[in-house]
Amino acid sequence: MRKNKRNDKLKPYLLGTLLGYAAVILTVFPAALILSFMKTASKAAGAAAVISLAAGAFICGKIAGFIRQRDGLKTGILCGVLFCVPMLVFTLIFSRSADNTVLKAALCVAFAAVGGVSGVNSSANK
Repeated sequence: MRKNKRNDKLKPYLLGTLLGYAAVILTVFPAALILSFMKTASKAAGAAAVISLAAGAFICGKIAGFIRQRDGLKTGILCGVLFCVPMLVFTLIFSRSADNTVLKAALCVAFAAVGGVSGVNSSANK
């Protein structure tokens, strides 16, 4: 029986993206809990969202780079683009203003690229 090579090529990107979203969810919940006790929560909510987005993008790229084990920068950038596309779509659908959306997308791609390089160069691969 022949293996489906298409799924093998997409596996690092899909798994990295899914685990990146899981990391975002796991970092948003504690941030929301902390912000619920603050009086100026609305001012800090944007910073918490950006931090969780950057952490999720890094994890996304790192997992994809770790699985793929080559071309870390390219893997991370592709994973970062896949990671930020839903954010861009939801921003266009639900947001009244698209302030800093391009900056957030660039941040996602940059952190995922760094994560991809880090995943390829991790000590477990050697």
